[in-house]
Amino acid sequence: MRIIAHRGASAYSPENTIEAFRLALEMGSADFEFDVHRTKDGVLAVCHNYFVLDRSEQKVFISKTSFEELRKIDVSRLFIGSDFHCIPSFEEVLDTIADRSQLINIEIKNERNIYPGIEDQILKIIKERDLSKKVLISSFDYGTLQRMRNISPTIPIGMLVHGLDSIFIKNAIKKAKDIKAENIHIDIRTACKKHVSAIREAGFRCF
Repeated sequence: MRIIAHRGASAYSPENTIEAFRLALEMGSADFEFDVHRTKDGVLAVCHNYFVLDRSEQKVFISKTSFEELRKIDVSRLFIGSDFHCIPSFEEVLDTIADRSQLINIEIKNERNIYPGIEDQILKIIKERDLSKKVLISSFDYGTLQRMRNISPTIPIGMLVHGLDSIFIKNAIKKAKDIKAENIHIDIRTACKKHVSAIREAGFRCF
């Protein structure tokens, strides 16, 4: 069993912040998961949602905002007792965890291909940093995974499933085989023995 720091040590520090990743390392984690978006000026940013909330509770969409502007927003203000923390870049997160990690699960948030070319951009950084053996690319967006597989025949892929695919697991298995994924990632609510066994028997790892 792998214990993965989901968005860093997100129960103890604001999620997807450098502090959360540093704390996860201090707590002994070697496996990490986080979400990647792209700003208006092309910077890869680590954040769960497609937006952050500003002081007036208004949504500030990452795709429509520069990285410099996003850095001015405190993403930890709802986390009791926390100081100011901003969205980190993809490279900053890798600088923090890469040397001490065993697995880096990069979830690409790219529904309806809102960030055209993000797959190439991420893969280029992975190759430049020689992290191909450590990373796992995952996404809920099937088109994103198809494009990633077309770009790289060897990069490990984890297909996140939800909706009908999470209920009719055979359909998910077929789609995962079509893109030669290594993993199938399912919601805890559908992680019954039957589904997990079917995934493993089909030759996939189940997260």
